[in-house]
Amino acid sequence: MLLENRIRVYAFVGPSGTGKSYRAQMVASEKGIKYIIDDGLLINENQIVAGISAKKAQTKIETVKHAIFLDEERKTEMCNAIKKYKPESILILGTSDDMVKKIAHNLNLPEIEEIIYISDVATKQEMETARRIRVTEGKHVIPVPTFELKKDFSGYLLDPLQIFK
Repeated sequence: MLLENRIRVYAFVGPSGTGKSYRAQMVASEKGIKYIIDDGLLINENQIVAGISAKKAQTKIETVKHAIFLDEERKTEMCNAIKKYKPESILILGTSDDMVKKIAHNLNLPEIEEIIYISDVATKQEMETARRIRVTEGKHVIPVPTFELKKDFSGYLLDPLQIFK
């Protein structure tokens, strides 16, 4: 059973740490998309409306399971949120075509109609800079305002300027 066949599903794909989350709002805005699925979260115009971040998982395997909604409880919660909010379109972020397709499948969403790649919207130098910041400073950007993150990420070091740039 598909959740609302009318939902238009898009994907934004690129290697980890290359700036996908940082550029997600720009890509979504250009496509008229108000909902983003990123690392286990459903985000609506800068506000987390459902989910628990995969970044909080204890292991890399758990992180992947959370991000692609293999856990039945997280999957059900996200499917219920999608039914509740009835988005016209959703942008799914992932590190590969296979990953975003698995997320769409696991959430019973329609087939992805367009995949946008980070290399389509960022230069090689910008991606390398993002990667260097991720590796050297451990910073991860989530496309929501800092105050929205405090309840879920107390103790994380976040740079508000990176979020609002």
